[in-house]
Amino acid sequence: MKILFVHGQMFQTQTWSRAYALLLAEGVELRFYAQHVKAGEAIKLMASGWADLCIVQLFRDLPQYEALLEAASSLPHRIDLGPQRQPGFTTFTAKQAVRFSAYLEQVSLANFVNGIHFLVACATGTDHHIDPPEQVRTCGIYHAEHDTFFFDTSDYLRWQCSRISDTVKRPLVALLCYYGQIVENNHAEIDALIQALECQALTPLCVVTEGMTDSSLPPEQRYPWLEYLRGAAPQLLLNLLAGRLLTQPEDVTILKELNLPVVQLLRLYQQTPEQWRQDVTGAGAGAASMVFSLTQPEMAGVIEPTAVAATRGETDPVTGLLLRRYIPLPEQIERLCLRLHRWIRLRLLDNDEKRLTIVLHNNPCKGVEATLGLAAGLDTFASLAALITALREAGYDTGNAPEDGKALLDLLLARKAISEFRWTTTDEIVAKGGVLHRVDAEEYLQLLTDMPEAARQRVENDWGRFPGEGMVYRQDGQATLLVTGLRFGHLQIIVQPKRGCYGAKCNGEVCRILHDPHLSPPPHWLATYAYIRATSDAVLHFGAHGALEFLPGKQVGLSAACFPEISLGDLPNIYLYIMDVPGEGLMAKRRARAVMVDHLCPVRRPAPLDAMTLELEDLLDQYQKAKLHGENQRQQVLRARMQPLMQQMGGLEGEEDFDRAMELLSRRIGRSRRVLSATGPHLLGTAPDSHGIATLLATILGKPVDGLPLLAEIAAHHQPSSGNAFDDAVAVLEWLLTTTKDGCKAEPGQQPFRRLLDWCQDVGGRIGLCTREIGQLLRALDGEYIEPGLCGSLALGKTEALPTGRNFFTSDVAALPTRAAWEVGQALSDNLLRKYLEDEGRFPESVGISLWSIDAFKSDGEVFCQILALMGMRPLWQANGRVCGVEPIPLHVLQLDRTDGPGVLRPRVDVVIQTSSILRDMVPHFADLLDEAAVMAGDLPEPIEQNFIRKHTLEQLDELRRELGEQHSGEELRRMASFRVFSSAPGASGTGVGLALDASAWNDEADLAETYINWSGFAYGSDRISGFERVQGVAAHRLFAARLKDVEVSYMRQASPEYDATDCSCYTGCLGGMSVAAKALTGKRARIYFADNNSEADHSVRDFQEDLEATTMAKLLNPHWIDQRQQEGYQGAGEVAGRVNTLFKWSATTETVAGWVFDRVVTTYIQDQTNLEWLRRENPYGLEEITRRLLEAQSRGLWQADAERLAAVQEAALLIEGDMEESIGEVREEFQGSKVEVMTAADVEKWRPVWRLERLGQ
Repeated sequence: MKILFVHGQMFQTQTWSRAYALLLAEGVELRFYAQHVKAGEAIKLMASGWADLCIVQLFRDLPQYEALLEAASSLPHRIDLGPQRQPGFTTFTAKQAVRFSAYLEQVSLANFVNGIHFLVACATGTDHHIDPPEQVRTCGIYHAEHDTFFFDTSDYLRWQCSRISDTVKRPLVALLCYYGQIVENNHAEIDALIQALECQALTPLCVVTEGMTDSSLPPEQRYPWLEYLRGAAPQLLLNLLAGRLLTQPEDVTILKELNLPVVQLLRLYQQTPEQWRQDVTGAGAGAASMVFSLTQPEMAGVIEPTAVAATRGETDPVTGLLLRRYIPLPEQIERLCLRLHRWIRLRLLDNDEKRLTIVLHNNPCKGVEATLGLAAGLDTFASLAALITALREAGYDTGNAPEDGKALLDLLLARKAISEFRWTTTDEIVAKGGVLHRVDAEEYLQLLTDMPEAARQRVENDWGRFPGEGMVYRQDGQATLLVTGLRFGHLQIIVQPKRGCYGAKCNGEVCRILHDPHLSPPPHWLATYAYIRATSDAVLHFGAHGALEFLPGKQVGLSAACFPEISLGDLPNIYLYIMDVPGEGLMAKRRARAVMVDHLCPVRRPAPLDAMTLELEDLLDQYQKAKLHGENQRQQVLRARMQPLMQQMGGLEGEEDFDRAMELLSRRIGRSRRVLSATGPHLLGTAPDSHGIATLLATILGKPVDGLPLLAEIAAHHQPSSGNAFDDAVAVLEWLLTTTKDGCKAEPGQQPFRRLLDWCQDVGGRIGLCTREIGQLLRALDGEYIEPGLCGSLALGKTEALPTGRNFFTSDVAALPTRAAWEVGQALSDNLLRKYLEDEGRFPESVGISLWSIDAFKSDGEVFCQILALMGMRPLWQANGRVCGVEPIPLHVLQLDRTDGPGVLRPRVDVVIQTSSILRDMVPHFADLLDEAAVMAGDLPEPIEQNFIRKHTLEQLDELRRELGEQHSGEELRRMASFRVFSSAPGASGTGVGLALDASAWNDEADLAETYINWSGFAYGSDRISGFERVQGVAAHRLFAARLKDVEVSYMRQASPEYDATDCSCYTGCLGGMSVAAKALTGKRARIYFADNNSEADHSVRDFQEDLEATTMAKLLNPHWIDQRQQEGYQGAGEVAGRVNTLFKWSATTETVAGWVFDRVVTTYIQDQTNLEWLRRENPYGLEEITRRLLEAQSRGLWQADAERLAAVQEAALLIEGDMEESIGEVREEFQGSKVEVMTAADVEKWRPVWRLERLGQ
């Protein structure tokens, strides 16, 4: 009997090799073929008629799935073991198939052999007795020095005591691993872990198990390993199991009961030890390692992902099986053991002995002094004060730390316990008492000596020898590095040091990271974190987010040479993080070993309109009714009343066509009404009051929720109406929060309201559980288990993200995009094309889109699907709902429906994609699929006027042939011409444009374009393009620039309603960077479109300028919004400064900030004395930033200020400059203050761009 076994995945290769030998001796010949490498050979063998029987275990997303099934169908006997089994394929009976599967369920040589015997008997009709599958005990305690498993924890521990006399004194560390590894004799890393634990005075308890089991079984049977841990009381659990540790989300109670940290150990399945060590960025770790070793285990609340083994494979010359060997990484295991000791110390140490450092964030590029305690959505200093109170009550030595947030902030500023910047020098820091420690040359040299050689050389190459260039204090000829902060007993509060710049200034020379995004952290950073390690038992990073997790190094499976690891060493890292920022949070978990404790987002609601806008809205409504009824005289009266208000609002008075102005006004008001505005930052551990909770619930219900009434229907139950549907709905929801089911009348048709009552009390109750956030932080500091919870946006209805205080994870991005996302993506694509057709009378040839990870984490891939739809491509879904590829939509089906006429056929539109680094690294299949779509569409034999992807690919190919035809093959040139997915270099993040704008490191748009293209001009692509390996950050600046030249629309979508285009300056670096680059390359401005993701159901696409003006009106220029920020003091004033800075950036990159917007900013914040004095009092550094940016905008021609406003800004600038100089006092060092120093790459020797723009006219 000849049997062919084609497999998609096989982990039992050693056992099958042994089974092969036994079966061959009996006359049964087995041949094995791996689907991903030998599918073609298997098909040929099937066609030859060699095999009598075929076993297939195939995966649809691996090569030649359909072809293999078709070829196998010609064989007389066949059985399908794959996850997507095809009806009618298997020739055996269902009963026979079930029994054969039972033989393979457990790794057992006898079962494998008998299973084949059974199949042969069934196929030949022989009546031989075949032993049934034997039951193998697959769960027990393993130790390399004992011949058999232990099945009793007490027996094992007695055996350990006989070997090691002080076993009872040693902390116990449990280790979970696969039973199959032991049977396969592939357990070198397990043995190395056990040995290392014992060498480090720890007692290992290695429990082997099968891994994933039947979820229908009771917990004791699902998790047989549990009984071994319950009786042993280990201090930590190490998990070597990949995939889902828990089969059901509710099974988290098991880990809560154990209440110990679960450390995730990683095997690198696609790298040898040598490859892993040489892979500086970690790009080669592979998607499989990330999904099975990281994404799925994170759902169980694992922490500290640590690479402990790589893989070396060799092909068995007899069977053809790939025999994988897991090779331990000794240096990683040694460092792991050191960290385990720190966690155990944290668990055992009394609170009054624990030393804790809290690291606050700031944004150096926005002004160190103006952004202390920067944390998304958090009332930082009030929250910090609340935590200090709780620490003191829990027995921590917090000295005389203030329990008032304002006092803490004032103390930091009074002592200048921060980094040097525009208004802060090192001698001022010393004079005012902000220094915690001074690092001299000897201490720094030891710090460097302790670093791996490669990292040490990198630091010295980047920053020179001690003391480097930042935070250097010289006294009596001796230089020291200053570590700044506050100390209260065993508590330290430190503001995170600057990551990529130096000095008491901010310009293109000192902004070193602008020159090189791979720049190592400066000596001051390294010295600060070394001090934290030496003086702390744990570090708590307070709020989202800092720079630690973005330091250079591997993206997955970090080594000792990666700078996040160098910074943290063996120190436990706790991270307080907002619940709705998933991508950056995952970076902190995976690259900074953060134990996440998430906190509630602010209460947000549609921004209340100011009185003038409400009056205009009412007059507009009256005007439209008068026009409808032909009341010309009334129209004139209303017009006369509206015009002065429109002039006061700004941006409308210049419209010659009054009806067009009315249309713009209507859209602006409508968009402003949908802008979500925070009613205030979240105070850690404090729940919103009932009105706040009801407001959050109403915001969630802004998007329809299945089975619940719409928000308008809820509002209708509030009588009399207030005139504001949202406020009416809030009132109804607040009543529901406090009522009972008996109080909610069960009238006919009221069933949705009964469900609404249940929903309100459930979700409202989980919102209220944010009171446990501080308690969860204290539990993390005690080294306890922090339960997992989904990260998500409440504004998008992700109530599964509640309650907070959990170690958040994200959904399995490998399952994205969803079919629902495809529907939305198609609508967005159609609306973009419809908009351009209305604007230009034709379809665009090329669209530039910035794609962020937030599209996957919050929107399930809606923009990703929009890109495919624009290209005329669509996803291919497997039976399990996962996308396995893309395919073209036939041209005759590509039709755009129009509201003003019949539908029209439309072409395939070319799309150039700039992705965020987080999407590149954490959602790599999005980039792969988009690349595959571009290649496939470009190869279609279609007219170029109907396929602009093909048109531009052929044009680029002609140019490459002329330039590089002698250096590359035709296939290679075609591959390059197909590049459409670009991002920053592997290991780098961002576009650089924001840094250049912050540092004023540009003279003109060409400088910004050069920065954008130099940072973002690296191509990425799939490894499934025939004949080519994965494109992993190939430098392709010229190709990127060529694609940008074709761009006629720059587009981006606000993927989350919480954060708009003025909230986050990252938008300016991406959408703004693309826009300015396209203009600099062509001399003309591409259209700039924008879409949001809120309660609006029509997925509209708008001119970006309209959106920017509407959001600015709703927030920055809205008296209601200003009143709320004034209640927030320093932090609120800092937000105002940040938004003005963002307006400056939009103006510089897109020219979409009209003069009236800057005028209104001046009127509102400079000429209004109340607001001016508030800024001056609460955050003078923020006020200085506002005046400086306004004056820079005027000097660069971005704002044509009238004499009165310009004088007001200049007067305010002089006023605040005088305040600053007075507060600084006498200092000997120079500082930049409010001066703007323009220094570009042409002025800075160390700044050497790879790609330079050929300037127009040169």
